[in-house]
Amino acid sequence: MVADRDQPLEKARALAREALAGWRGADPDQAVEACDHALALLLPVGPTDALADVLRWKGSIMRDRGNHATASDLYSQSLAVADALTYKPGRAHALNCMGTIAQLRGDLPTAERWYGEAARLAHRLGDRRLSGMVQQNLGIVAESQDRSDEAVAHFRLALAAFEQEEQNDAVLWVLNNLGVLYTREAAYARAAEVLTRAKQLATSLRDVASEGIVEENRSALALATGRLDDAEVCAKRAYALAEQRHDDTRRSAAFRLLARIASERERGSRHAIVLLERALSLCEFGEDVQLRTDILADIGDVYHARSETAKAKEYWRRALELARLAGFAGMVERLQSRMRSSGSHERSSGAREVTLQ
Repeated sequence: MVADRDQPLEKARALAREALAGWRGADPDQAVEACDHALALLLPVGPTDALADVLRWKGSIMRDRGNHATASDLYSQSLAVADALTYKPGRAHALNCMGTIAQLRGDLPTAERWYGEAARLAHRLGDRRLSGMVQQNLGIVAESQDRSDEAVAHFRLALAAFEQEEQNDAVLWVLNNLGVLYTREAAYARAAEVLTRAKQLATSLRDVASEGIVEENRSALALATGRLDDAEVCAKRAYALAEQRHDDTRRSAAFRLLARIASERERGSRHAIVLLERALSLCEFGEDVQLRTDILADIGDVYHARSETAKAKEYWRRALELARLAGFAGMVERLQSRMRSSGSHERSSGAREVTLQ
């Protein structure tokens, strides 16, 4: 009887491992199908550790494609199964994943609360990889609130944990986020160094999702240093990779970059507004609050450059409302200053990457 019960569990785990091998690649649909096949085997058996893991893994695939509502539901189901079984590693990982959804939705206090509990559990369990994941995500929260020194400290702890465990996929995520931070801090040589290493890792791991995000951040770095042709090449590459994966959120981010390039080439470019409106429509349902806030602010900037002050202030006002709700303190301050002076401002420098599994 035990053998009969274990057989579908073993097959399901094999299918789930197959999904994990491909979920960041060019064909996430195949990863979803593998998880669905695994769940079809697991659900009739009832609550198991494997069921908690596969629900969570499918949630991460869906989150990675911008379907945050479905991901959130799957993470909640995974947590419920883990709690019913007192499966502590499953609970810790589910809490970290739920924190990423709260973070992307702009609910930073909830994200930090869940990350904190996940960190404590990971420490008690001796799970260095999960500890690194949580440190990485806490670094993104700190960076989004302009607490740069704290962000660097979190990223370095994460990097040390991942390098000690020789987890190159996770090392890639931290390098990418350090690239964002260094670009914002105008440490351009450091940014170029870590983003080059991140790109090499993404290519070697065939991690198309991460490669696209790294290309976005290489584009942002090129923009910051005035290399517009290089910025355009990277942005178009990022868009092509997002197109491969049918990822509307990352398509949106690429359009935003192309709009920024157009604005640099022609102040008040009408083409930039067209690109930003396309970006806004693509990210409208992806629940990436940071990206939506940045796009609204950018549209306001272009209208300001066109001397259309009323339209500029309307888009800045919408961006400000989102930034306040999300707790993006630095962005709130910059938007308030802009609305008072109708002046230019510092832009968000790139795309972050949360760690999920």
